[in-house]
Amino acid sequence: MDQQERFKRLYEDVKNHGGGFFNALRSLIDLIVRIVRGSKHDRLEKLQDGAIIGDGRSDFTTKTESYTMKYNNQSFVLLDVPGIEGDEKKVKQQISNATKKAHAIFYVKKTPTPPQKGEEGKEGTIEKIQKQLDSQTEVYTLYNKPINNPRALKDGLIDENEKESLKILNKEMKNILGKHYEGHKIVSAQAAFYGLSSALLPENDFYKKKQKFLDFFKAEESLLLYKCRFQQLGEFITEELLENSRKKIIESNCNKALRVIEKLQKAIATTIERQINPTIKEIKDRQKETYSNLDRSGDTFVSNLRKSAFDAIERFKTDLSKKMHEHIDRDIEDDECQRKFEVELQQGMEKLDEDMKRRFEQDGEQFCKDTQKDAKQFEDRIKNSLENLKRINIDSGFDFDLNLNIPSGIDKLGLSVSIGGLLLLLLFPASVWLVFFGVITGLSGAIKAVWKIWSSSYKKSAQKEAIEDKLKLIFYILIEGKRDKEGKEEIKGINSQLEDAKLGIFENVEKIKVGFNDPVVRYERMREGLIKTGEGLWHLSNNIKTRIAQ
Repeated sequence: MDQQERFKRLYEDVKNHGGGFFNALRSLIDLIVRIVRGSKHDRLEKLQDGAIIGDGRSDFTTKTESYTMKYNNQSFVLLDVPGIEGDEKKVKQQISNATKKAHAIFYVKKTPTPPQKGEEGKEGTIEKIQKQLDSQTEVYTLYNKPINNPRALKDGLIDENEKESLKILNKEMKNILGKHYEGHKIVSAQAAFYGLSSALLPENDFYKKKQKFLDFFKAEESLLLYKCRFQQLGEFITEELLENSRKKIIESNCNKALRVIEKLQKAIATTIERQINPTIKEIKDRQKETYSNLDRSGDTFVSNLRKSAFDAIERFKTDLSKKMHEHIDRDIEDDECQRKFEVELQQGMEKLDEDMKRRFEQDGEQFCKDTQKDAKQFEDRIKNSLENLKRINIDSGFDFDLNLNIPSGIDKLGLSVSIGGLLLLLLFPASVWLVFFGVITGLSGAIKAVWKIWSSSYKKSAQKEAIEDKLKLIFYILIEGKRDKEGKEEIKGINSQLEDAKLGIFENVEKIKVGFNDPVVRYERMREGLIKTGEGLWHLSNNIKTRIAQ
């Protein structure tokens, strides 16, 4: 029956039974006194020392508590952080936030053994500690030895076995945490509490144990604090940690900056080694093949031009010969033969000009298609290779763009215009006709010399022979050109023109090659920029290290 229910019953008893009034009233008063005393006791119990002491459960503390303290006018903060060995999901963020603020961390243990290591697929305590550390953190193991009997402090807080265990603990912690780990400290917080506490309820278990410890040490609380190593721990915090706190904060911030710099330096080195250098090598390897294809396309273009020119000239010669033979077979006079030849020659030259222009344009279009095909193959192969490179690449920490500005769309119109300009050089100018007219003017004289002597049939044969001789001469001039008596070139033959055109064609090929080198230049500049950045970070790192050493 609870107190409230008892109070109601007593009140009803007083109300309904006058005879037992005084007895009931006395009982009611006693109950009220007990209620008041109990309520006060509950409030005092919550306010007494030791209210924040855990009950042994790993997850007793789930939130970080902050305690601001002051020593020699210097303030500092102690953070009571949840235990890392409990349910990590509940306390992970609390621990992470606290460790980022802290310059020194005490990993509190009640045994002198190394923390539990992780098994396959599961992290151990030491791995959890390592994961939570920031770059500036100092880590100490605080061996908090439970002491229930004051006699255990008589010969010292720890024995030789515990000392050896702590040596092993230090070694393993150093192996895992490296430069972060600074060693261990020893204390019995329970015994220290008995020496420091002053607000305890007499019936409380803490009060009884406190008296037990004070009786053993003859009420010398300072001796108890010394024996449990609390005094030494306090001196370490106030004299070593706080004394050089400003320097430690500067060192911590410098170490944090160094960690960022090291990460950047590693990212730069990784980017150059795993991305930029392989990209440059891949492009250069593909360049060689593409350059060879472009040269081959240029050679094919020149060869096609030569074939087109020779085929057109041969057709011109054949057609002109056929037409003149048809005229001669009609038994024409020599003067008319010459006039016919002049007309047919001029018409044939015009037709030759159109035929060569058409053939050359077709060859030029094919050359443009070939170069575009070479460019597209280059682009596709590079992209495929770089996609494979992306898949196997280890993340460097940079959002690195591997896209290339490859000139896949070789300017077809621009290239065609350029090639077209070269092809115009291969067409014969109007002045060529004047030279050919000089060549054929002697044709009538050659015919007349045999006109009066031979029969009509022989005359036809002589005319045809004369025509063929002149056609051979014209064919030769078209192919090889003609020079005057002083050796000056009057007509540039197709062979000479093709050589000139070849130079122009391969100038265009070289320009195309330059376009394919743009990605290499871009990545080499990027690499150079990253190297310079790395050098700058190296100098900055040295300056920070010098600042730390001061």
